[in-house]
Amino acid sequence: MTSIPPEAAPLKPDTVPIKIATVPRPLTVRYLGFECTSEGRSYRLRVDRGADDPRLYTVSVPSEAFDSRRARFQDAPEMCLQRLQRELDENAELPAGASLVITTDDLDRYRETQQRRSPSRKPRAPHPER
Repeated sequence: MTSIPPEAAPLKPDTVPIKIATVPRPLTVRYLGFECTSEGRSYRLRVDRGADDPRLYTVSVPSEAFDSRRARFQDAPEMCLQRLQRELDENAELPAGASLVITTDDLDRYRETQQRRSPSRKPRAPHPER
């Protein structure tokens, strides 16, 4: 009877090496609140990315957006979240502490997403200037 050298012997099922794929953890974004400034409102958001240190960002909504009723106070946190997510999709290494400002395009994009979410909802007519 010939013996099989140990290096040629088949591995036991419990000793089979397993390659574990590292799955990136999804981003967790937390709304930390807002601060009123002379330019509008600044919303603070915290992004947690797995074991990395959390990153803090500020997204500002100009007063004019609220005054013209293109933005509502209750929608601003979600609007800021969407803007930050787009920035992070384009640049995953967006430096911590970066400040972003909501633009007219952001306001239009947000309004479009809201209309798609609620197709039966009629768009609001702009209020006349006082």
